Amino acid sequence: MRAGGSYRALPLAAVPARVVTAWLVVGGLVWSVGLTLTGYALGPSIPDVDRRLLPLVGLIVAVSLVPLAAELYRGGRRARAEEVRG
Repeated sequence: MRAGGSYRALPLAAVPARVVTAWLVVGGLVWSVGLTLTGYALGPSIPDVDRRLLPLVGLIVAVSLVPLAAELYRGGRRARAEEVRG
């Protein structure tokens, strides 16, 4: 699996790379701007908002990495199984 090209292994491989890249950029912008604005809006009203918001962000990031870890695990198992067979 190549870094940065892992989305090509998905069933959405028929989607042009330009469209996928555009949506990845849009998602990144929405995430970063949304998180910044949330912190800015909640900052004055919730004391120590960073202590509450950062663990939530960490949890979201960790959960989003679960499919990657699962795919890497399955890929390693497949590779070992093919070595044994062949």
